[in-house]
Amino acid sequence: MRQKDMYHNSFEESYREPFGAAPKGSPVTLKIDISDRYRVSHVILHYILDRTDDEKTKEMDLCSQEHQQVSYEATIRMPERPQLIWYFFEIILEDQTLFYGREKSYESGEGKVYDHIPPSWQITVYDPSYKTPDWWKNATMYQIFPDRFYTAGKLERDKAPETSLIHAHWENDPVYIRNERGEVIRWDFFGGNLKGITEKLDYIEGLGVSVIYLNPIFEAESNHRYDTGDYHKIDPLLGTKEDLETLIKEAAERGIEIMLDGVFSHTGSNSIYFNREGKYDSLGAYQSKNSPYYSWYTFHHYPDEYDAWWGVGTLPTLNKENEDYQDFLVHDEESVIKTWQQSGMKNWRLDVADELTDDLISQIYRQLKKKDESSVLLGEVWEDASNKTAYGKRRDYFLGGVLDSVMNYPMRRLMLDFMKGEMDAYTVHRRLMTLSEHYPKEYFYAVMNMLSSHDVERIQTMLEDYLPDDFSQEEAEKLIIKQIKSLSLWLYAFPGVPSLYYGDEAGVTGGADPDNRKPYPWGRENKELLNWYKQIGQWRKEHTALRTGHWKSFTLDKDVIGFERWTENGVDHFNEKTSDERMLYLFNRNTRKKIEINLPIQKGKWQHLENKKRIFSSKNNVLTIELEPCEAMLLRLMK
Repeated sequence: MRQKDMYHNSFEESYREPFGAAPKGSPVTLKIDISDRYRVSHVILHYILDRTDDEKTKEMDLCSQEHQQVSYEATIRMPERPQLIWYFFEIILEDQTLFYGREKSYESGEGKVYDHIPPSWQITVYDPSYKTPDWWKNATMYQIFPDRFYTAGKLERDKAPETSLIHAHWENDPVYIRNERGEVIRWDFFGGNLKGITEKLDYIEGLGVSVIYLNPIFEAESNHRYDTGDYHKIDPLLGTKEDLETLIKEAAERGIEIMLDGVFSHTGSNSIYFNREGKYDSLGAYQSKNSPYYSWYTFHHYPDEYDAWWGVGTLPTLNKENEDYQDFLVHDEESVIKTWQQSGMKNWRLDVADELTDDLISQIYRQLKKKDESSVLLGEVWEDASNKTAYGKRRDYFLGGVLDSVMNYPMRRLMLDFMKGEMDAYTVHRRLMTLSEHYPKEYFYAVMNMLSSHDVERIQTMLEDYLPDDFSQEEAEKLIIKQIKSLSLWLYAFPGVPSLYYGDEAGVTGGADPDNRKPYPWGRENKELLNWYKQIGQWRKEHTALRTGHWKSFTLDKDVIGFERWTENGVDHFNEKTSDERMLYLFNRNTRKKIEINLPIQKGKWQHLENKKRIFSSKNNVLTIELEPCEAMLLRLMK
């Protein structure tokens, strides 16, 4: 049996129509080709409904016979209830039964012949009535760790927690001060505040940014503030409620939205609600079973043994199914969500979304949309969000009415594995196509794409680790800048919301936490990188094709990744009116070799966006370009 004797490719519309996720109740046509040298008795399509594990079968019809191939086809209707559908093929021959399924369970595209039940392809069945806000699909994000961005005015040391270490110099490196058990006993602060962000709005606007995502800003003991002390109060070191409202107002005047980090899976042990340290004037759950907050937590041996996030005692876990907690968070007149909605806050990022129930996320989603349909709810999810399983339950993130977006860590991993040499361009292409296939287009164009964040090493430091040792320091520095430019251009030209982690544009380095949370180096920026990020931010603002245009991935060499973005017939990928344009991204990851590519493409002249004097002409509908080591380019088809 030769593998090509049977063929189905979920990426090709001739084998799966339509491509990708499917609206509930819609028809999907599937086809498989089989060599005519086999005596086929029946071809059976198997498809399984994920909600019920109910398996259905349908005999496929012979639809054509040519070029020594016999084609079989079947059309199935998607269920009315959004869910995943899994499918594979059974081929019954006169003398044996074979199966055809995915080659890898995590990668779509063409399949493989098996003599047993194979891995299945996925169809995401979603509710098309749910749309992600248009402004968000067009957005460019800037992520800020508030303590480390900028201090406006004089640092008020008396407003810092009493166990704090206040840095005397902004240029210091962050540090953890731990006891012999590894517990942090003093948190270090630099004093960045909300007024500082407001003062730097012109700078942020100059980067082409349209949404600022802030790591937590509510009162807490730590510098990262994921250990919330009071959800209704801005941390005094950061400022006041009025400071936040001023930031929201002045950002809006520049066309910039604000997004807050919602840490609703756990609180701090030093909080109004738990009050283990007795610092609050409240009856906390740790202090008494009569506390109004007692039912919010799960105790095993009261009061010292309780559920905590990853076993960290300072982060007691909340019971997300507790109705009193849900009312406090979402439904009460002075709930957390409603309180900050009154201040103009409409966008949230949910920390560790996997540890919240879909029901609670949906409650937050509905309250946000009730107040303002253009609100955005983003979830921290580290895997493929379409088929994510957490705590034994399939999550409904992208089926409609749960989340608008997730952090696209899968794409970040692909980009880094490509740079490390652990994955070639052909594999990256298939994996990106798989994400595109799994995600409904409303979500594929809404995911948060990033190279760095507060939870991972900064991109510049990672790239330094990947380079071979035989480059001189000067050569290495030049190559890393080229790589950063190439990867950031990839991000800004790709479907989704590109996110720039504060300081990356200034050349900030940093390994694992807390090194990845260094202060912004005002006055000491890498000017080349800073100007580059301003440039690509402007390109993204100017060209609709880079935001909501159609997308097609391709590769012609193991080291070269590329994709097209375009709008045509006066509309974008979502049928919104716009002008026609066509863009092309190319990137050679090889650190030593120039690579020439010959790309079959539309006839015409293609202009290099960075150096407009460089113009490439396609001859006989083939574009020939030589890419320098680590070079990326963005080309525009001239009219």
